[in-house]
Amino acid sequence: MQITDIESPTQSYLQELLTIFKDDHEGSLATYIPELAKASGEWFGIALVTVDGHVYQVGDSRQPFTIQSISKPFTYASTLDLYGIEHVLGKVGVEPSGEAFNEISLELGTGRPFNPMINAGAIATVGLVPGENLEKRFENILKTYEKFAARKLTLDEAVYRSESDTGNRNRAIAYLLRNSNILEEKTEETLELYFRQCSILLNCRDLAVMGATLANNGVNPITNVVALKSENVEKVLSIMSTCGMYNYAGGWIYDVGMPAKSGVSGGIMAVLPGQLGIGVFSPLLDIHGNSARGIKVCRKISLDFGLHMFDSSKASNSIIRAKYDTTTITSKRIRTGTEVKLLRAHGGEIKIYELAGDMIFSAVDFVLETVISEFENTGFIIFDLKRVTAAKKSACYLIASLIKKVKQSGKYIFFTNAGYQFNKLLKLYIDRDTYGEVFMFPDNDAALEWCENLLIRKYQALNDGSHKVPLAEQLLLEGFSGEELQFLKKMMKKRIYGKGDTIIREGDPSDSLYFLTLGEVSVNIRGGKNNHQTKIATMSAGRSFGEMSLIDRRNRSASVMAESPVECYELMFASYDDVIEIERPKIKEKLLTNIAVDLSNKLRKANQEIKVYQ
Repeated sequence: MQITDIESPTQSYLQELLTIFKDDHEGSLATYIPELAKASGEWFGIALVTVDGHVYQVGDSRQPFTIQSISKPFTYASTLDLYGIEHVLGKVGVEPSGEAFNEISLELGTGRPFNPMINAGAIATVGLVPGENLEKRFENILKTYEKFAARKLTLDEAVYRSESDTGNRNRAIAYLLRNSNILEEKTEETLELYFRQCSILLNCRDLAVMGATLANNGVNPITNVVALKSENVEKVLSIMSTCGMYNYAGGWIYDVGMPAKSGVSGGIMAVLPGQLGIGVFSPLLDIHGNSARGIKVCRKISLDFGLHMFDSSKASNSIIRAKYDTTTITSKRIRTGTEVKLLRAHGGEIKIYELAGDMIFSAVDFVLETVISEFENTGFIIFDLKRVTAAKKSACYLIASLIKKVKQSGKYIFFTNAGYQFNKLLKLYIDRDTYGEVFMFPDNDAALEWCENLLIRKYQALNDGSHKVPLAEQLLLEGFSGEELQFLKKMMKKRIYGKGDTIIREGDPSDSLYFLTLGEVSVNIRGGKNNHQTKIATMSAGRSFGEMSLIDRRNRSASVMAESPVECYELMFASYDDVIEIERPKIKEKLLTNIAVDLSNKLRKANQEIKVYQ
């Protein structure tokens, strides 16, 4: 598999949904509007748009259909922006009616419709749309919808005529509203405007974008256009939650748990505030007038991804706290000069993503989209979960999907600081064999060192301490002539240590500098409440240790232990002081220069890490 062929886990999930439900033909077409009966029961599309602007769509997501009752929350939204809540409340209430959408459902005494999601309330709301004539008023409605949909929309003339020709019940409702002064004038014009509003053409993708705009606090995530004032978003979503699914609203909010609106043409728009919008289109309707297949799709999405709005997780647009690669931050292993150069050249292939906060659907979707966009030039991905406070099923599903897709790609995904909850949920979506191949490390340093070693092996033989590095190739002896190296070697003593031996002990007097020619050593310090020993670095042949003591002559600041059989050359400071300083000042100058350069590189690396973590 080529890494460029990898599909987003969210896209793959929608494709699976399409496959699961494509042969489900429960329900029937709406026939009371003749044009709607011409739809195909085979049409089926699903779209999902996140508040970060990521768009996913499958099936007949571009198949045009008329908006019908899904128009109601958007016209209601525009009147809230125009007139304010108090004025609009004078014309239409906010209480669920518990009746079918086309019931003549008005308050006793006032004649005010119960809410704007039933036909009576929608007609009353349309009556508030300003404009000097029908065309201007319809133009204002179109402009509102286009802000939400992020594209130009048009009218389906055939459906409009069919609506108008058969809309006698709505005419009766309108004149009852006129009788109560809810509609103050232009009753016929308002009716025609309502029929036109219901006959605007859009598609499944448009519904998802419009839903995502509501989820994004009224700002369209595709265009960044403000479609609805922030203070009115919660009002619209509240009405959708209690009244948006006709007389199935209670069952919907109980099972699916997202504000939503349906239409008799087969569309359903659902909104998860702060995260995403969903659009589903399937014209076969259930007994309540909702898309039968659409209900099932939304229920499964909510269940699989834990999207019920009363879930206690906090919404978050992005949980990427920091992102970097090993051209800027490396492991604590002290590398040879050649290895350092190689990591600078190719370290971009190892990428680290530090995540923070709650791992919920929209946040992890953003993370994975970022990862996938950079995957072509990446060989190793490390997810640091140290600051993750909670992991949801939806997040682990997406991550598990990505793991499965890259399993055969020759690339790697690693996790560090993973908690029990994440591991438990990840196992739900990965079979036992695959889970055994998921790389978990206790911390970033262990993961970085493992990845660096593989990367170095990829481009040259890794110096893992198993082969000798002569003095001529030592980092601190770079630039020394053969004669100078021979002179130095005479001043040194060859030392051999077994695995586990202590070479330098923290706190001891400083009396020598070591050049490591074979094996690996670790640098350790003690600290904390229990004076616990902590490994702060590992180095292999080609590196030196004890060099800082050559400058300040203070006691040893760390212990050095042999991690494998070790061969090294020890330069005693007494020889350095008595012989080299006096007889070979050029050697002293070169050695101190190389120490200064090495120290400078370490400081630059530390500064770079500070910049990344800020």
